[in-house]
Amino acid sequence: MLSKTETEHQLEAVKHELEALRLEFQRIEQSSSYLLGRLLISSLRSPRKLLRLPVDLVRLGKELRLRSRPPAPGSLVYSRLRRAWLELAQQAKADSAPLIFMFSGTTFIQGTRGNRPIRQTQALLRQDARVLFSYHRSRFDDPLPSWTAQGLVQMPQDVTLQLLQDIARGELGSALKLCIISYPYPSMDRQVELFRQHGWKVIYDCRDDWEEFSRVGMARWFDAEVERSLVRQCEMTICVSAPLVRKMSGYAPQKRVELVPNAVEADFLPEGYQHTPAESPIIGYFGHLAEAWFDWQAFTQIAQNCPQYRFEIIGHSAPSGLQLSDNVQLLGPKPWHELHRYASRWRVAIIPFRMGPLADGVDPIKIYEYLYFGLPVVSFLMPQIKEYPYTTTVDSVEAFCGALESACSTKVDGQLIAQFISANTWEVRAQQLLGLLESENAV
Repeated sequence: MLSKTETEHQLEAVKHELEALRLEFQRIEQSSSYLLGRLLISSLRSPRKLLRLPVDLVRLGKELRLRSRPPAPGSLVYSRLRRAWLELAQQAKADSAPLIFMFSGTTFIQGTRGNRPIRQTQALLRQDARVLFSYHRSRFDDPLPSWTAQGLVQMPQDVTLQLLQDIARGELGSALKLCIISYPYPSMDRQVELFRQHGWKVIYDCRDDWEEFSRVGMARWFDAEVERSLVRQCEMTICVSAPLVRKMSGYAPQKRVELVPNAVEADFLPEGYQHTPAESPIIGYFGHLAEAWFDWQAFTQIAQNCPQYRFEIIGHSAPSGLQLSDNVQLLGPKPWHELHRYASRWRVAIIPFRMGPLADGVDPIKIYEYLYFGLPVVSFLMPQIKEYPYTTTVDSVEAFCGALESACSTKVDGQLIAQFISANTWEVRAQQLLGLLESENAV
């Protein structure tokens, strides 16, 4: 039976998921393809509407062209967001609270777990900081997120870019100000000096090897010179992995570049969690399944070579037409609050990412979650995680299978895991970020 706390957590998670579904439905309902399809179907059902079709198509075209432009100064959305920013600035000034401008490049925060900028932001809010969270949206008419939190303003990037001057020059009294540029968006390097002139400390958070992502078609906007310029101009660069530290240090040897890995929430485990592996070993994975980084060919061979294990694969974006052996179950995406139900039965967790420069720069958040669940981990080569507790990295299918056998018989020391987790929580990372503001010589 679920405890009261766990039930409340699940109800809250369901609310967030319903809100996400509502937003997705609203986005689809307002999409150009849906509106055009509805118009065409309607015209086929009515002779009068069929005669009006040319006029209606012209009207729809004008409406869609207007949607392709960001909200103009003076528009309702622009004015609303500018007012929200000014109110947040006033709060920080009145309370002398740290103010963080998170230029994330990710989607908006929905209250559930997310990627590094989202989790950094949530942890900073728990430290009583104020955060202006700039997020990416693919369409300028996408609805604004309804999820809110004390001390948080979420602003779509298209509006943020128009308000950069206002943000940088905001009158914040004695409040400490930190700008975190979480991805090397073109032109942001030209804004660093503006923020520094107005008392902001500016850091570049290198959370991925964007150059390698661009080579596999995942970050087509990437410009290597912009990233180099950010490292040269920002007071400090933090990186999720040691290989990225070396790479960024090469761009500006005189600048401070430090390792700040990913982490996990201190309260990630649900109340009463128990790791009770199934008698017949289950090997598990959760996360993205795109071919750009998940090595499906190698994983298929591993599953075929290890018929004694059952493999449960959780996630989205799996390629179509996969030919998998009978001991593999593709379970699709699952809400984060349900992952523990699967992980508690697993014997080992895996990270079968493609080896190469892309993986070399990664510090996957999932490994912290795996370890917190009490699971040994087997992964293809990934330098950053090589020394993590109960983690084995290998360079071949044969070695992967051998490591699975060893890991299945491994008894995990809960105290060792607790020590590792306590040093690697998002709360610790938030304190490190705020420490950059509080120490005059930090950057």
